[in-house]
Amino acid sequence: MIPEREQIGSVELTTWRVVPGESNPDKNEDGVWGIAGGDSDEYALYLEVLDAECPKKVAEFIVEAVTSHVRRLRLEGALADVHHLREQQQAVDDVLDPSNPHLVEEPKLARLIEQVGQVGGEFVRDRFSTGPDDLQTRLYPQLTAVAATAVAWMEGIHGAYGHGTQPSE
Repeated sequence: MIPEREQIGSVELTTWRVVPGESNPDKNEDGVWGIAGGDSDEYALYLEVLDAECPKKVAEFIVEAVTSHVRRLRLEGALADVHHLREQQQAVDDVLDPSNPHLVEEPKLARLIEQVGQVGGEFVRDRFSTGPDDLQTRLYPQLTAVAATAVAWMEGIHGAYGHGTQPSE
C-alpha cells in the first residue's frame, strides 16, 4: 500500500521508528526494514525500505532526518515565541527585569519560582477537568513566560560575565 500525503501529515512525526519488515521476523540487517509511525502497536503509517544496499541504515537515516527536522522546527518556533516575549518585556522599563546584571539574584529567583508555581497550579487544578489539548494550549503562554524569565536571567549573567560563560558539565 502506498501512503497518501494526508496520511503522512496526520501521524505525529516524532513517533516514527525503524521496525523490521513483515518479511523479516529475524531482524536480519540486510532484510526488509520499515518505518512505522503512530502511538500504538498498530501502525498509523508504515513504509518499507525494499531496494537499498543497507535497508536498516536507510530507514534509520530517514527516521533521524524527519524527527530531527521536526524537533528543530519546534525548537525554533518555541524560541521565536520566547524572543518575542523578551522584546515585549524589554519595552517595559522594569527595574526588576532579570536581565539587569546589577539586580541581585533573589528577585530573579522569586519571579521564576512564581511563574513556575502558576504553571503548576493551573496544571494541578485543570488536568482532569479539561482535555489535554486545551490544557496544553493554556499552559503554553505561561511556559513561554517561564522560559523568557530564565533567558532574561541568562542575559544578565552574560552582561556581567561576558559571552564566554559556558554551562558546567
